[in-house]
Order: sequence, then structure tokens, then C-alpha cells
Amino acid sequence: MADDNEGDESVTSITEDVLLEKATKFEELLLELTSDTVLLALPDWSAGKPNGDFGQILPGNPKQLNSAARVQAGFAAVCTQLEGALDKLQGVTKSGSINLRSVKEILGDAAGDAVDVTEMWEILGMIQRDAQQSSGSTPSPEK
Repeated sequence: MADDNEGDESVTSITEDVLLEKATKFEELLLELTSDTVLLALPDWSAGKPNGDFGQILPGNPKQLNSAARVQAGFAAVCTQLEGALDKLQGVTKSGSINLRSVKEILGDAAGDAVDVTEMWEILGMIQRDAQQSSGSTPSPEK
């Protein structure tokens, strides 16, 4: 990022390299979210079928232990909520990566090698709009 002083006015610009670096970080996060073995087990756990070593922490026989069914149901509910939250995060991450990588097309040739704060808000708005379309609602950025 660079600050240019024009008289009393301060202009902040963000270079394309910075945006591409952030896009790469979004892609790395997306890869982690879609390849982590624990996160990949969430659908089974949401369905009440815990598997692997983590499934051994739950009480197993509701006939012998009355609270086991409540614990299992509560764990499944938490997994379902976590799965939904991760889906939204994946939508934002994917949208962020795509929009940051295509910043020149979004803003046109007038953007040059850097974007100013107003243009950055436009990019962030596009990321949120695209994420909302793929995963539900997300609050809008405030200036």
C-alpha cells in the first residue's frame, strides 16, 4: 500500500500485487477448509454418525445411559451449525479470491496499477454480493 500526499489530502492506494497476495491467501484458506479431515467428517457427524477417533468421545449406548442420546443429539446439532457456518465462509473465500484476481476487469483500465479506498470498497461489496448469492446473507461493509 502507498500513501500519496497531495497538499493536505492523503490518498491511500492498494497495489495489484497486494490484492493478488490476498487472493492467494483466500485460495490457501479455501484449500484448508476443503481438505481438512476433521472438517470433512462434519456431514457424518451432523447426521448422527460420528466416525474415526473423534467418534469415540461420545457416549455410545443410550439404553444404558439415558443422557447419551441428548449428548449425541447436541453434538450433531453443533456439527450441523458449524457445517453451515463453514459453507458461508467457503462462499466468501471463493468470491474473494475470484474478485481480487479479476480486479483489473472489475475496475477497468482506469484503475492503473493500484486501487484507492473507494474502489476497494467496490471490490469488497462485490465479494459480499457474490458470497450472498452462493451462501445466504452477509452484512454489508460500512464506510
